[in-house]
Amino acid sequence: MNIPSYRPNYYSLDDITVTQERVPCRTTQDLYMMGFLDASEKSTNLSNNHALELPLWAVLQQDERNPHFEAQIPDIYSAAYKEIYKADANYVELGALCKFYFELGIYLTRYDGTNSVSEMLHVTAQERMKVLKDLCQNVGNESLNVSSKFDFIERLLFNEGGKTNKLFDDWLQEKQVHIKSTEIAVNLRKRKRSPDVEAQEEQ
Repeated sequence: MNIPSYRPNYYSLDDITVTQERVPCRTTQDLYMMGFLDASEKSTNLSNNHALELPLWAVLQQDERNPHFEAQIPDIYSAAYKEIYKADANYVELGALCKFYFELGIYLTRYDGTNSVSEMLHVTAQERMKVLKDLCQNVGNESLNVSSKFDFIERLLFNEGGKTNKLFDDWLQEKQVHIKSTEIAVNLRKRKRSPDVEAQEEQ
């Protein structure tokens, strides 16, 4: 793709949107006057090991030497879902499950001590890319719900793949495509011209 990666662009709206996703957490200590972080909590304080959900950016901005919250791996990256992806990763509508499935998963790998999330992302992407490549050749398929079928990264790949495939088809059919000789071919023809022709051109 011609679209550059938005990392580490601090002002990327795409990256900001990803970090707005809420992830399950547990408090690592008693937090006084922080009960407002959990809408279901009636107390003004949060006790140690209290379960709640926070935006990913709030977890990422913590002081690693003294974190207040410990991120938990969401269910969509659990062993149960791993079996579903393993059975048929292309059947799952990742867009409906999580709009930023791969992007969020990459962030969460730092909180996964077993490396199961990174393995799951790799296997799932590997399987889905095969079908994604085939779908790019049928961009006119009106029945395909791209927003629910694909996550954010897959939608980018699908759109770029469809455009590239159309450009390739136009090139094969010579539609509005100006094919120019390469510099090597032009130089080769110049060398093959006869001395008489060169003399006439000079006159």
